[in-house]
Amino acid sequence: MMKSEHFYLVFQPIVKISNKNTLIFEEFEVLLRSIKTQKFPANMFYELLANEQKYNQYIDWFTVELEKKMQACPDIKFSINIDVDQFQFKSTFHFLKYFSRYHEKLIIEITEHTPKNNPKLLIELDDILKKIKNHHFNIAIDDYNEGINTLFLYKKHRKYYDRIKITLFGYKSILIIIGLVIYVNIVKFLFSKKIEIVVEKIDTLRKSKIMKKLSVSQQQGYYFRTDSTLIRSFTDYEYYNNLGDQIVK
Repeated sequence: MMKSEHFYLVFQPIVKISNKNTLIFEEFEVLLRSIKTQKFPANMFYELLANEQKYNQYIDWFTVELEKKMQACPDIKFSINIDVDQFQFKSTFHFLKYFSRYHEKLIIEITEHTPKNNPKLLIELDDILKKIKNHHFNIAIDDYNEGINTLFLYKKHRKYYDRIKITLFGYKSILIIIGLVIYVNIVKFLFSKKIEIVVEKIDTLRKSKIMKKLSVSQQQGYYFRTDSTLIRSFTDYEYYNNLGDQIVK
């Protein structure tokens, strides 16, 4: 079992802003952190991806920690990041099979990182996404327009994606968000398929209001931190207490 003194999990709220401008607290993104640095342990994680035995220990630890939190908060959704490189190991598929019992409460986010240890996985991505869908998970394309998660890749595999996540960073990203809003409404009208948009890096009220005016109600970022004023507006405040672990900014 992976030693817990190396890693811990934190949970960043993904909030939904209602038409009455109240926050609906219903989902967390699960983030991996190093106990030593309190940041994502990039170097250590890439070492795990280069060693199947160590990775298997990690995914066993992650399974226990995630399931514990999901059972403590049965009405909350959780989204987890998975690098394409993780699909080089059978244990990742075993993980998905195990958590298929929670498929309605678990969203799989495919990250933007290029597979380093096994580049051919990118060629096999269609088959990978199909296997995820066979377990009935919703799939998000994370950090849209960054890394491997380009417009080309999205168009190639769009039938599998239920959510698009994009980082709000400057005017270019606002133009992309406007384009996405138009696109998802066309898809919903023509094909009756709902595609969610989540905007990350919301750090001010002004940015949050701009996104709401653009019809993007699902938001994530530093602005939704754990100060007392904001927490009082959470509709499911009791789950904040039940989480126990740190809610990150």
